Amino acid sequence: MQRSSLRLARHGLRQIGTSASNIAGQSLLPATTTYPPQLSSRTRPFHSSSARSSSGFQNIFDIDAPNDPLARPRLAVQKLTDEGFHLTDGLIVPGGVVFLDNRAFLWDVDPPGLDAATGKGKWDGWSKERFKIFETVVPRPEILLLGTGRTVIPPPAFIREYISSLGIQLDIMDSRNACSTFNLLSEEGRTVGAALMPLKHINPRTGYAR
Repeated sequence: MQRSSLRLARHGLRQIGTSASNIAGQSLLPATTTYPPQLSSRTRPFHSSSARSSSGFQNIFDIDAPNDPLARPRLAVQKLTDEGFHLTDGLIVPGGVVFLDNRAFLWDVDPPGLDAATGKGKWDGWSKERFKIFETVVPRPEILLLGTGRTVIPPPAFIREYISSLGIQLDIMDSRNACSTFNLLSEEGRTVGAALMPLKHINPRTGYAR
C-alpha cells in the first residue's frame, strides 16, 4: 500500500478518500463505434445523474464493497468553478483531478499558458510521467478526455504519441466540456478516463491560487 502511494506521489497524484487498491484482472467493457459530440457548456449544464441519497450526497466510499468499481455509485462532476471540481458525492476538489476506474485522484498540475507571439500552448515542464497512471492501470480506458482549463490547448506531440502507444484514444477539449463528456460517457458504461486541469493556477493542497 505504501509503495502504491509513493508511485502516485511521484506523478503528482493522490487518491481522494481511500487508499489505492489493485484493480488488475477486470474485463474491458465493450466499446461502441461512436460517442456523443462535444457538449457546449454555454448552452446546457453538466450532464450527470445525481448520486444523492434521501439525506443528501452519498459518500462513494461508505458502502459495503468499496473496492468493487461496479458496486460503487457512479462518480461524476456536478459543476466546475474557480474553486475546483464539485463532485456528485459532495467533495470539492481544488486543482486538477484524474478520474479512473470510478475513482478520483488529486492531480497537481496547472493549465498551460498561451504564447502571445505564436498562439501555441506553453507546456514547459510537462512530461509523460504525469500520465503514467494510465500505463499501470488494468483495464486501460478506451478514451482519455484531457481538459486543458478554460480553453482548448493542444498538447505537444510526445504526449499524444505516448497516450496513443497505450492504445488509448486521446480527446482534447476545455475542462468544462471535458466534464460534461466524461459524465455522459461514464453514465453510458464506457471505460472512459479523464485528466482535468483547473480553470486557474491553484494549489490543490491549500485551495489557494499560486
